[in-house]
Amino acid sequence: MARKVNVNFPEFGISVAATLQDESEPELSELLWNSLPLRSACCNTLSTGDLFISRCRPPRKAVCPGTQDNPVGRNSIMYCDRQPGDIGFTGVDFVVNYGPDVTEPLAGHGAIAAKVDPECLDDFYKAGKAVWNNHVTTHTLVTMVMERKES
Repeated sequence: MARKVNVNFPEFGISVAATLQDESEPELSELLWNSLPLRSACCNTLSTGDLFISRCRPPRKAVCPGTQDNPVGRNSIMYCDRQPGDIGFTGVDFVVNYGPDVTEPLAGHGAIAAKVDPECLDDFYKAGKAVWNNHVTTHTLVTMVMERKES
C-alpha cells in the first residue's frame, strides 16, 4: 500500500493528501518519511512561475542537500518539466510545483519525493497562489506542515 502524507497550510486552513514516490525514489521517500513531521517556511520564487521553496529547520546532523549539478535522488527533472502537485525534497527543503506555469529550464536540486493526489490539486493550487500573495503583498509567513497520514 502506498504511503501517504498530509500537506497542511495552517494559515489558510488547507490540507491535501500526497503519495510518496516509493517506486521511483525509494531512498528519498524513506528519508522524507523518517523526517516527518516537518514544518517549513514557504517563499515563492519571483520569476519561476507556479513554484515555491519551503525551507525546513536545518537538521542537527549535516546532510548533503544536493545542488543543480549534483541533485539528491535518482531522477533529476527540470523545473519546467515537473507537473502540478510535484513535491521535490532535498533533506533540508522542499521545491513545490503547485500549478502548470513553471518557466525555468533548470535542474532541480532534489528529486520528486511526493505527488499531491489528483483530487486535491485544486486546493493545492489555491494554497500555492495564497503563498504567492502573502510573499509579494502582505509579507507574512506561510508555513507548510507535512506529516504522516495514518491509514
